[in-house]
Amino acid sequence: MKIITVNLPVTYLKMIDGLVGENALYPSRSELVRVAVRDFLIHELESAKSFSNFKTTIQSDPVIQQPDVDPNLFVQIPLGSASNGIPEYKTFRLVKK
Repeated sequence: MKIITVNLPVTYLKMIDGLVGENALYPSRSELVRVAVRDFLIHELESAKSFSNFKTTIQSDPVIQQPDVDPNLFVQIPLGSASNGIPEYKTFRLVKK
């Protein structure tokens, strides 16, 4: 993994901190951001498949293919299909209490 720096509004950080902690949904800010970015990328990569320049640049790169979701760590709940027919899912990280 690589370390990156992101500047966020204080209100975002307060909301993130409400979801992070020992008895919360995510163990750390980093894990919450990783899950959020992964979900965003899955959604955007599905949407981008309809663009011709996407097919020649991103889809040909095996490193940027849609990531597999480990069923032991995450569960995906289908939300239905968007107006463009692409299925949408909400991904939840499984956390032991």
